[in-house]
Amino acid sequence: MDGTTDPRIDFARRLRALQETIGLSLRRLEVESERTPRRRGEGTIRLKRSTIAGMTNLERPVRPQLPNFEVFVDTCLRVAAEKDISLPPELGDREAWNQAYRDLGEYVDRYPRKSMTPHLNGGSPAVEDAPHPAPANAKPLLTRRRVLLATPVTLVVAAAVLSPWWLREQQPSTPDDSSDDGVYSPLGRLLSGPLAKDDPVWSVAVGALKSEALAIVGRADGTLQLWSPVTGRARSKPLAGHDQPVYSIALNGAVAVTGSVDGTLRRWDLTTDSPTSVRLGDKLDAGVNSVALGTVDGRPVAVSAGDDRTVRVWQLTTPELTGTILGEKLDSEVKSIAVGTINGATVAVSGSADGSIRLWDVTGRSPARLLGAHQSTVGTVAIGATRNRVLAVTGSEDGYIRRWDLTATHPTGTVFGDRIYSAVKTVAIGTVKGTTVAIAGSDDTSIRLWDLATGHTYGNGLTGPKKGAESIAIGNVGDVSGRAVVVSGHWDGTIWTWNL
Repeated sequence: MDGTTDPRIDFARRLRALQETIGLSLRRLEVESERTPRRRGEGTIRLKRSTIAGMTNLERPVRPQLPNFEVFVDTCLRVAAEKDISLPPELGDREAWNQAYRDLGEYVDRYPRKSMTPHLNGGSPAVEDAPHPAPANAKPLLTRRRVLLATPVTLVVAAAVLSPWWLREQQPSTPDDSSDDGVYSPLGRLLSGPLAKDDPVWSVAVGALKSEALAIVGRADGTLQLWSPVTGRARSKPLAGHDQPVYSIALNGAVAVTGSVDGTLRRWDLTTDSPTSVRLGDKLDAGVNSVALGTVDGRPVAVSAGDDRTVRVWQLTTPELTGTILGEKLDSEVKSIAVGTINGATVAVSGSADGSIRLWDVTGRSPARLLGAHQSTVGTVAIGATRNRVLAVTGSEDGYIRRWDLTATHPTGTVFGDRIYSAVKTVAIGTVKGTTVAIAGSDDTSIRLWDLATGHTYGNGLTGPKKGAESIAIGNVGDVSGRAVVVSGHWDGTIWTWNL
């Protein structure tokens, strides 16, 4: 240690190095933490994403409580063992971690600083002192043999308002068509408050049902729910189907397909007053992260991306069949998938935990093609067409959004705008007032828009939500005169909508 580094930051940096070496995203680490047994036989802990972000924040890290620290490290080491990942001694030695935590505690006790966390029971937050530099003779908490670059994460602490789904928070007044830039009004409308504590909205889809706009949301408790983004009313109660979080929803007319952490896909019939579902094929050995719909040889199919490192094609007309693996298993988990058409042929684009982007022939007649890569997990991808080109947009935890021209001989990933120093969690493509746009939500709470054809910023983004979007969808539906309806789902359990 150089004598100026705050050991709090050094400890956070090493926690992040452990997490990134194993390739665990915030979302995946949260899910995996609940599977990790406690050392003293206590009940399981599910680390919140905000807790993980605070522990690994490189500017003002939060000193973790002992149970959270133990579950964080034990989860990472367990996953590393399951994946047969070889860790350097300074990251893989459990006793070294214990000693590092004790050293951190001694340092914080000796050099305390005031907390920036607001008092949840009232009163003003304390103003934080400048970080104390480490004494020249302070010993390192852990000695690393290599440097791992990490993206800064900002921790925002806020009190969430929790309410049942039938009790709404007060909604902002509906915005008019005017805006500062003359393109659209960026102000969103709250569609629903959280239904329960710690129940994020992981997935959304937008379409039309019985000539009315429809939004479907999937939650952490495994339920699905239908909403009207126009009237602001629920069109169904929460629908049971999955045992674990619903990470993805694909919608085509009155048919929806959902993918879940529980390793299953379900096909939903939305025509009945209380939509019903059937499981597709067998339960997989790992979670399903993403699903998209398409057509192959005139038959409707679902294409899935999973933690079993596969891309699979599922026949919707024969739900008893398990999805066929395209090609072979990849080197890392597949986190996102989107389906499109090039010259009449159905294709898919996938994003993986190792950052790789691949183009697939959904018929399976041609091998997958590696297009390029991000620096970190690619958790979201969308496909759209503009100016006789078919384009894919990918978002990554590295903070970059890239556009890939799938009609080019050698597609390359050009970057939209500047790097976002926060994970890009969700992207979607749609049309706003005749312009094909890409929409992206990130952990910094921003929702940004770009003109898909030019790559230039479109408008001033979308505003309203206080938490980053975990999922976003856009559609043009008839009951609002063809205008674009955008719906987003958030970590705090809220659902927001815009009429552009």
